[in-house]
Amino acid sequence: MREKILWNDSWLFCLDDQENMSQTDYDDKNWTRVGLPHDWSVLMPLSETMPSGAGGGYAVCGTGWYRKHFDMNSVNQDALYNFYFEGVYMDCTVYLNGERIGAHGYGYGSFYVNVTGKLKEKGNVLAVRVNNSAQPNSRWYSGSGIYRDVYLEKTDRVHFDNFGIRCAANGIFQEIGTADLQIRSLVRNDSENDVQIGILHRLYDAEGNLVLSAGTAVSLEAGKQTDSMCRPKLENPHLWTPKEPYLYTLESLCLLDGVTVDQKRTRIGIRTAVFDSDRGFLLNGKSEKIKGVCLHHDCGITGAVGTRELWSRRLHLLKDMGCNGIRMSHNPPLPVLLDLCDEMGFLVMDEIYDEWMLSKNKNENYYSESMAFGASQFFIRDSKNELTAMIRRDYNHPSVIIWSIGNEIPEQSSVDGSRMAEELQRICHEEDSTRMVTCACDNIMAYPDIRTRKEFEEVLDVVGYNYVGRWRERAETFFEEDRRRYPDRCFIGTENPGAGGVRGDYGIRNGKMEGDYRTAAVSHELLWRYEASREFVSGDFVWTGIDYLGETEWPGRGAPFGAIDTAGFPKDTFYYYRSIWNNEDITLHLLPHWNFRGEEGTFKTVIAYTNCQYVSLYLNDRLISTKGYHECPRFGATKSWLDGREKNPTTNDLHLSWDVPYEPGILRAEGYMDGKLVIEKSVETTGVPARMVAEAWSALIRPGEIAQIELHMEDEKGRPVPDAEPMIECEVSGAGEYLGMDGGNLLDLSLYREKKRKMFAGALLCEVRGTEPGIITVCFQTEQNIRTKILIEVAETGE
Repeated sequence: MREKILWNDSWLFCLDDQENMSQTDYDDKNWTRVGLPHDWSVLMPLSETMPSGAGGGYAVCGTGWYRKHFDMNSVNQDALYNFYFEGVYMDCTVYLNGERIGAHGYGYGSFYVNVTGKLKEKGNVLAVRVNNSAQPNSRWYSGSGIYRDVYLEKTDRVHFDNFGIRCAANGIFQEIGTADLQIRSLVRNDSENDVQIGILHRLYDAEGNLVLSAGTAVSLEAGKQTDSMCRPKLENPHLWTPKEPYLYTLESLCLLDGVTVDQKRTRIGIRTAVFDSDRGFLLNGKSEKIKGVCLHHDCGITGAVGTRELWSRRLHLLKDMGCNGIRMSHNPPLPVLLDLCDEMGFLVMDEIYDEWMLSKNKNENYYSESMAFGASQFFIRDSKNELTAMIRRDYNHPSVIIWSIGNEIPEQSSVDGSRMAEELQRICHEEDSTRMVTCACDNIMAYPDIRTRKEFEEVLDVVGYNYVGRWRERAETFFEEDRRRYPDRCFIGTENPGAGGVRGDYGIRNGKMEGDYRTAAVSHELLWRYEASREFVSGDFVWTGIDYLGETEWPGRGAPFGAIDTAGFPKDTFYYYRSIWNNEDITLHLLPHWNFRGEEGTFKTVIAYTNCQYVSLYLNDRLISTKGYHECPRFGATKSWLDGREKNPTTNDLHLSWDVPYEPGILRAEGYMDGKLVIEKSVETTGVPARMVAEAWSALIRPGEIAQIELHMEDEKGRPVPDAEPMIECEVSGAGEYLGMDGGNLLDLSLYREKKRKMFAGALLCEVRGTEPGIITVCFQTEQNIRTKILIEVAETGE
């Protein structure tokens, strides 16, 4: 029977490179003990002189080694053994007991290493050399090391292939209440005998009830593989949608002589996903506008290391914002991130590469053939295998609705690029006949010498547009010109400008990183009004949902383009998106804060992000004025402007604004729908910080999991102080370890791991990891001796 064992504990690490580090008898007693996943770059000081440069976030990279000493309880000579690496950045070589057993170049691909016949019962040493020294090799922070999980897998000689179960809805017939499923099983016979096997599939609903059973018998020769297909009908299927992400569990059994020799459990969602030239994106046959964001892979404090709990907090925020789509920019994602997207109902664009054969310049926004480091190093040799592996790994995720073969590929302007796009799309179709394929093109209307070739665009099932308004007249007409030229084309905005900025910055710290808060949403407002009113545009993925490390200028550690900062705190523009994307909830958000001491009489632009029809603004209970939309964002920018006639119309923008002379006190807004007061919000002038409040995202974790603790300051009246920035010191004791603090300030270059950090714009995040069952005590103190503490329970695994 199949066994899958997490292999993350008790590793040793050294940031050095010596030839004999792979050998069993190498003296590693002075190496650092670490657990996986592990990113060594985030633990090192940043430096302007680092060769990773602006793109890589000025991080330390280099070459490092990992070693793990282990014994086996027993080694079954009739079984197969493989190590499975979810991600190593990058160019790694794997050794077992001094023997080279595998290698992998691309830093984001998952891969297997076969160790059958090579394991001993006692005294094994698994060694992994990770070479991230060829710099710069990334246009964003990559991290360095074994930054995702590692497993040891054991199977019988007759077994399902890796990712050998694939299930999809071939058709959904809602009028008669059935779904035609196709379940594909790839089974390998690595024994020396021909066998007769049975394959049995059982489908369980979300409550654990058996709803379908299907099977077949297959003859399989020694050393061969079979590809078996079942096509059962599911009665009364519960369909997967973003609002109701219903998941079934498929149990697949491989039987030899009536005995189960392999078993796999696969979560699936029943849904269809297609793109149409007239109706845009269709989920289960119904038009669904994609309101998406692009995401890079880092998690702030932990660098390239991501976990279920870290991404869960982030995705819950995006869901509340009204986001329903995520583009995995620009690489295969962490597997558990796709699990969460399945569970929470996100529509995913799964993307393989940021570059093909031609390398991009990693420190500027132009291309350079001389910069040969990065994914392009391995493209010719490995691209077919990498793309195939990503599709097979991610095939069963209902959240994945489309494959992307690249982002802003330099070859989009060449004949060779068109041929390569055709070959990559052919691989996608060969592996998966149920999903369409795109590529994110940024030069569709560029100058002739770099313009995307028409042949390149014609290859794609769905044409992806990056920065559709970048070129000349496209700033006003967006997709309209190409819609007239190519009426049969499927359109999607793969990447377009979003509304970012720096949380809490209202001109006080304005620098090179971002623009004025008063105009932060204007570009996206124009694009969204266009896209929302044209059904043929499938939707958009804005750049970006969350701030990320890298792609910055010195002194800086990251890029502030997200609606959420690196610490997971929403910015003001988060509420802009919420007002236009979340039609289930009422949004009314006022900015800026009202702590402008010493600026009495100075006019401040006050903005309301709201989906109310109109808003009345008061300062110290005096009415400033009432303002409203010509068309309310809650209506989603309908196709007929007449549908949105409003009371008190004052703007065609998707936000309301006032110029108000500053005086201390309370700025209050009342939001109205259909003449009724439905929401009130206020910002007010606060006192100085008097107490600190700590709240955990989850106060119950398990060993190995990370608790996320949010801190903010309150004045003596219990009001949050939005501009508080005291220095905070943290001490951790008990059943956990300190990981770091972050306020989302991308100009703070201190190590996340330092136990002192300044709060930023009234908020700070602390992360601690559980190490054993018990209680973690986390204490915080300011230099003004304001203190607080919080207790985190670490439960036994399985509780």
